[in-house]
Amino acid sequence: MAQDAGLKGSNAAKAVPALVRQRRWWVVLLLLWGVAVWIMLATHIADIRAQSIRVATEGARNMFRMVVLTRSWNSSHGGVYVPVTPQTQPNPFLDVPRRDVTTTDGQALTLVNPAYMTRLIAEMAESDSGAIFRLTSLRPIRPQNAADDWEQSALQAFENGSKEVVAVTQGPPGAQLRYMAPLLVQSSCMPCHARQGYRVGDVRGGISVSQSYIPIEAATQAGVRQSEWTYGAVFVMVTALGWLLLELLRRRWLDLDGKIFELQNTRKELVQSEKMASLGRMVAGFAHEINTPVGVAVGAVSHNEDALDRISTMLSQEEVSEESLREELDDLRQSSALAMANLRRAANLVQSFKRTSIDQASEQARLYDMKELVSDVLFALQGELKRLPITVSVDCPDVMPLEGVPGLIGQLLTNLVMNALQHAFCDGQRAGNIHIRVQREGANVHIEFSDDGVGMDSEQIARIFEPFYTTRRGQGGSGLGLYICYSIVTARLGGSIECHGQPQLGCRFDVRFPAVRVETNEEANP
Repeated sequence: MAQDAGLKGSNAAKAVPALVRQRRWWVVLLLLWGVAVWIMLATHIADIRAQSIRVATEGARNMFRMVVLTRSWNSSHGGVYVPVTPQTQPNPFLDVPRRDVTTTDGQALTLVNPAYMTRLIAEMAESDSGAIFRLTSLRPIRPQNAADDWEQSALQAFENGSKEVVAVTQGPPGAQLRYMAPLLVQSSCMPCHARQGYRVGDVRGGISVSQSYIPIEAATQAGVRQSEWTYGAVFVMVTALGWLLLELLRRRWLDLDGKIFELQNTRKELVQSEKMASLGRMVAGFAHEINTPVGVAVGAVSHNEDALDRISTMLSQEEVSEESLREELDDLRQSSALAMANLRRAANLVQSFKRTSIDQASEQARLYDMKELVSDVLFALQGELKRLPITVSVDCPDVMPLEGVPGLIGQLLTNLVMNALQHAFCDGQRAGNIHIRVQREGANVHIEFSDDGVGMDSEQIARIFEPFYTTRRGQGGSGLGLYICYSIVTARLGGSIECHGQPQLGCRFDVRFPAVRVETNEEANP
């Protein structure tokens, strides 16, 4: 019992996919899920950082626009005069005749051009907000406006058509977000820059805006931490829920597969019981049939013993009538002939039973004759057929040698006959006819089994070959007879079986299967 239980558990476990059965595969799923969450988190964090940089870049871009707008206003007025102070000294790089003037009240003024004004605004912005912007060029007039390495690469990019350059750089002040856009030569710029060889529309330089990346990173970290907590919580929740669902699935699957295994074993046992019941019916029919010839033979032998006693008595007398002796001998001869005939019949019955029982028990392939096989099956069922008002007719060639497994054909025909007796003719309560027709169709054998019984509707025909389906539930029907027929024909013989019928008009089963034909002597030597 313990061994059977272990075998059942082993077979059930093997039928369950390893992904569900073995928990170590769940760790692989967990790792894949972790990698997926990590990739999503990293992508989301990258998006947060990119968004922060885009916001900061837009601020730098607006600062650049404001500076450019201010420069344009200054340039459109030819510069502006401001009082000379310690912070605002005359621009030594501005070479114009009226750079320095004095008002009527003696106030000294100096001309501030766009470049000088840009530098003054940059110094004010750096002290107020920490943002640094400055004017730079590849060919600066003022040496302090010379471009650094990053600005040089940006200016070269402008020469090649780029509209702006953004980057996060590392330097002595720390990490910085740097933005730079080009300044184009306008007609108002030509009085000061024509001598440098510029033309209207040329890239004269650019304005570089730099700001510390620390505040940007600090603002980014809040979103990053929130995302990490959110993704971590989702990972834990989904992992716990997924593990629980997998565990439930595993248990249900194992239970279900165990039930299926038990059901398959039960079905096999029922199929085997059905086969044994069929064999039992055959044995009962054989016993019934063989009793008659054996009984007659026993009676004839007993009669012969009486006749021999009478002959012995006659021979012990002094005078014996020749006519009386001949009568006893004739009687003895007739009884012997009767006994021999019935013994031969009994021998034929035994031979038929032997063929049928061996074929059904061993299912070995051999040479057989289809007409003889059909006759043996019907003979084995004589015990059932003789007591019922049902006639069986057979249409089969007298010689139809085949090679195959006759036991399967015998089981098929037995189940079809018993199904007809039980269902088509209601266990013999209804009279009728069964017709068995066998013929060759090319490389196949076609068995047509028909009856004129109660028939079936389309719904019943659609389910007729399902295991355990029966219209006689509770009346002894197992629902396995036609399922066994279907399994024999499709799985064992490699053929097909179809059922056709209508209510009250009987049914017809068409069985086709490939068979190896064996040539007879007449066919081999025409």
